[in-house]
Amino acid sequence: MMSEVENIIKNINKKMKVGSIQLGVEFKEIDKIPFSSCRLNYMTYGGIPVGRVSEFFGADGSGKTTTAEDLAGQAQRKFPNKKVLFVDIEHTFDPVWATKLGVDCEELIYLDPDSMGAEEVFNLIIDIIDTGEISLCILDSIGAMVSMQANEKQIGERTYGGVSMALTEFSRKITPILARTKTTFIGINQVRDDMNSPYGGTTTTGGKCWRHSCSTRLEFRKGYYIDEKGNKLSRACENPAGNIVDVALVKSKVDRPDRKVGFYTLKYLEGVDYISDAIDVAIKLGLIEQAGAWFSLIDIDTGEVLEKVQGKPKMIEYFKSNPVQYERLEKNIQSEL
Repeated sequence: MMSEVENIIKNINKKMKVGSIQLGVEFKEIDKIPFSSCRLNYMTYGGIPVGRVSEFFGADGSGKTTTAEDLAGQAQRKFPNKKVLFVDIEHTFDPVWATKLGVDCEELIYLDPDSMGAEEVFNLIIDIIDTGEISLCILDSIGAMVSMQANEKQIGERTYGGVSMALTEFSRKITPILARTKTTFIGINQVRDDMNSPYGGTTTTGGKCWRHSCSTRLEFRKGYYIDEKGNKLSRACENPAGNIVDVALVKSKVDRPDRKVGFYTLKYLEGVDYISDAIDVAIKLGLIEQAGAWFSLIDIDTGEVLEKVQGKPKMIEYFKSNPVQYERLEKNIQSEL
């Protein structure tokens, strides 16, 4: 015989059109879209969570958009039956660079909301995501959006609230839709000087409700320059081959916050140097042993040394010429994470 509370639960489920109420919670592993860089996967315990809101923020040139485009390529491979939506508010999307980062630009849904107010853009995003055919939506960027109220006024005329009110309403509406459609949303944000703090510092645009809605918040900073072999260069160098992208995990509601900082390697001609980053993480996990300048690839099943080389550049070349071994290493890293 059903108890009174069980009868109430049954009646509520009959009336509810969306959602449900039940006794007990099912334990589910959170699905994630992995980064190309194993270093970021190590820091975030596997990547960015599916079906939730995330924020990438930092100063200009810090690597926010590059990292988001890297995730776009990963999402296309992980969910081949769904599309990636890129909303280019800043009008800075570079298809050549995106292709180097692994994005299939022919399969990308590119939204260029020319002269549209923030409210109109948010409504478009909700309608597209609600179809259930989007795996990842990237909004670049929140700081560049203009409200409809500001759009209708001349430069110099005062407006109140900016996009914060529209973003607050959007955050509340999009969160259940993302969970239902299993869509990941990444809002790229700019930083501003914090005028309300007597100690200086920076803050992000969009208000507090947006930050509360985010399950993951990553802060990006441009690290030191590197040469072709990954060696550190001075800030005054003339021809760097790339740079280190420093990343800080500011907020995470899906992982233990015990890996607060990380970085990955970016090459200007190749994109993310994922092999170099994979070697570093493999050393942390014991999949590769380092003794001085010597690197040994270990078979985790037998403990046998599969390959031994001198110097990290040679280890990178080994994996480039043996893609099967690299795929095996990447799978082992992901399973350890």
